[in-house]
Amino acid sequence: MSLSVIDKYVEKKKKDLLEYAKILETLITLEENKMWKNKSEFSNICKDVIAIYASSYYFDNNVNRDNPIEYSNDNINLVLQAIISYCKNNAQENLLRQEKNETFLLSVIVCTACYLDIATNVIDGNFIDTKNKFKYLLNYLKKTKLLKVYNNDRIRINELFDTIKKNCKEDSNFFKYYVSDNYHNEYRIYTADPLYYNFKFNYLIEDLNEYEQNMVEEIRNEFATKFMEISYELLGIHILKELISNKEMGTYLIPMNGILNKKPKILKDFDNKYFKQYIKILVNVSEEGTYIDAINTIKEMGFKIIYEYLESENVNENKFTYDMEVIVNKEFIENNKENEYTWEKNNITFVIKNKED
Repeated sequence: MSLSVIDKYVEKKKKDLLEYAKILETLITLEENKMWKNKSEFSNICKDVIAIYASSYYFDNNVNRDNPIEYSNDNINLVLQAIISYCKNNAQENLLRQEKNETFLLSVIVCTACYLDIATNVIDGNFIDTKNKFKYLLNYLKKTKLLKVYNNDRIRINELFDTIKKNCKEDSNFFKYYVSDNYHNEYRIYTADPLYYNFKFNYLIEDLNEYEQNMVEEIRNEFATKFMEISYELLGIHILKELISNKEMGTYLIPMNGILNKKPKILKDFDNKYFKQYIKILVNVSEEGTYIDAINTIKEMGFKIIYEYLESENVNENKFTYDMEVIVNKEFIENNKENEYTWEKNNITFVIKNKED
């Protein structure tokens, strides 16, 4: 299975964080270190800890990127969880008890690497501001009696930020790869509470409109699956950018259609916990029977289903089954007040569609 765009980005971040940590280990240390004796041992330990952190927690603490101390205080517990997992995976739980100073040092190094990475990210980070604040962070760490901090080592600090600059350029190229003047997704708010978006894939094929309409439709039909795959990939990039920038996350509705019905496994590249958290498959209630096999397959893959009912008339209380989430018009709620008790008892949730849509 190919990696989703989020997975690809996280894999790169594992490499970046380790590069920063190796340099930070020369700037922040202990007088006597019992956990690792040389750079190779440190690299092996740190690589595993960072892999656990990046896979499990990378997007979970992006809030206080403007303040390295607040960021570190917020993020340190997640880094410690990664260290604990590393110790358990390697049957070295005794490290946590016997080498507390070294564990603290490792957590500070990894947490600082995480701060540098997220504060300089290419979506909304600030390289110059972070470089200035890093000096402030080193001075703060130097106040601890335990750590030995070389806050005036300009050679190492310059090496660190040269490495960050290199990785930021790579990240910028990563996102540029998905930008084209010939295609893009257009996102629109579909419901306000909760915040759901629908999206439309727009593309430009030069001179296509000069051909006969029948031929144009044949081309569109022939490439419909490919267009949908491109649209889904762009959605992945959009969600990734929002995760990095710590914006308010909405949920994106992927409509069930004939292509997805025939090829539900097209969602395999979205087999990622973040995608599954922020994506739902939208099914018209009247078409549920037509798509039932695909719906079951999609559910087995871990994706959530949300339904839509377009009519506004009064309906039988048994119109919807247990545990359904349904998007409806406001008028539908007003016309079915006598069914509220039954639907609430059956855990049926209604979401009001935006009027302008």
